[in-house]
Amino acid sequence: MRNGLLGGRVLCAMALAAGLTLVTGAMGQPAGAASNKAPLVIGDLCSCTGPEASTISQTTNVVNAWASSINAKGGIDGHKVQIVIKDDGYNPATSQADAQALVQQNHVIAIFDNSDEDTVWATYIKKQHVPVIGATEANTGYQNPDFFPPGATINYDGGANAVEAKKAGIKTEAILYCVEVTICQQSVGTTRTLLPKLGMKLVFSTGIGFAAPNYSAQCLAAKQSGAQAIAVADASAIVTKVAQNCATQGYDPIELSGDGSVAIAWLGIPSMNGNLDVQADIPWFVHNAATKPMYDALSKYAPGVTTGPNFGEVVVQSWAAGVLLQLAAGAANLSANPTSAQILRGLYALKNTTLDGLTAPITFHKGQPADNPCFFDMGIKNGKFVALNGDKPYCVPKRLATNA
Repeated sequence: MRNGLLGGRVLCAMALAAGLTLVTGAMGQPAGAASNKAPLVIGDLCSCTGPEASTISQTTNVVNAWASSINAKGGIDGHKVQIVIKDDGYNPATSQADAQALVQQNHVIAIFDNSDEDTVWATYIKKQHVPVIGATEANTGYQNPDFFPPGATINYDGGANAVEAKKAGIKTEAILYCVEVTICQQSVGTTRTLLPKLGMKLVFSTGIGFAAPNYSAQCLAAKQSGAQAIAVADASAIVTKVAQNCATQGYDPIELSGDGSVAIAWLGIPSMNGNLDVQADIPWFVHNAATKPMYDALSKYAPGVTTGPNFGEVVVQSWAAGVLLQLAAGAANLSANPTSAQILRGLYALKNTTLDGLTAPITFHKGQPADNPCFFDMGIKNGKFVALNGDKPYCVPKRLATNA
């Protein structure tokens, strides 16, 4: 799963299952080649196993494909990229320990945030001044100045969903949220506050468990509440299960989703037709100059990603994080032994970068949390994913931000 060799896939799966650290991405240097430039050691802290992992588990494959593609071209300014993977398994204590180990033992100069437990180590990382790349789907992305989301920040996510729902003529909405991860429930309060600003109303909300045999009771309750649309704050596999359970109860609301939960498996669910989504970066199914490097790298180094049932937007988000780090490193004038301070300097040097077309223009300001309000619209029509708004991003009004 982590590289193109069968043996590599098996070893990686065993390592993650055992909670071990996995170091990849530094291979591929031609025999006899030598460099006096130290590698760029980057941490990848992920929630790759556990109840909500059907979406996030893809991220390490993508990060490693990015690193392999960079190293095949000689690295970044002669520095090879080395990825250190740690899987927190949705355990807060493990996540905290992993973050500390990446900084103190592995001496990473940046961390890719693919963890749903990032709030537990956000304060620690802030004190260490190690830049965290990612967190488009976490509150830390817009609350912590050492987090650098490669796209829209989640404080505008609820507003983006509300705007999209209003465009579709929706007046009433229901939310089902996972009970296993704190971040899932956060969408309820935000939605309840935002919808009335646009003449809409949240009429039903409830928590759901990952291991539940079905969600028919919740579907019936949402139906009885009069909800025209339903948002499921959960992993990709659960979203499809809810849609199927609701359909068996004669309830076919418009499915509202977003961020990394959207996956290709949804196309096989008739009741997902009409689904509407907002994305922090360009939709993954768009094939253009911006996404071509990603597809080329995945084809060569991680072909299983694009054929998996959960292939979706989280792949673009992970790739965009790599591109952001690459651009920052390129702008930092790295020394022979790169440091976190140099990566930070490079991040602040980027002005209105679109990450080579992957996102709306973003700029980071020293000492200030990220504030990126522009999203991409997409949905499912006639059994196919379609990019709305002409493949162009739109920006959410400030009054609809969570922190407004």
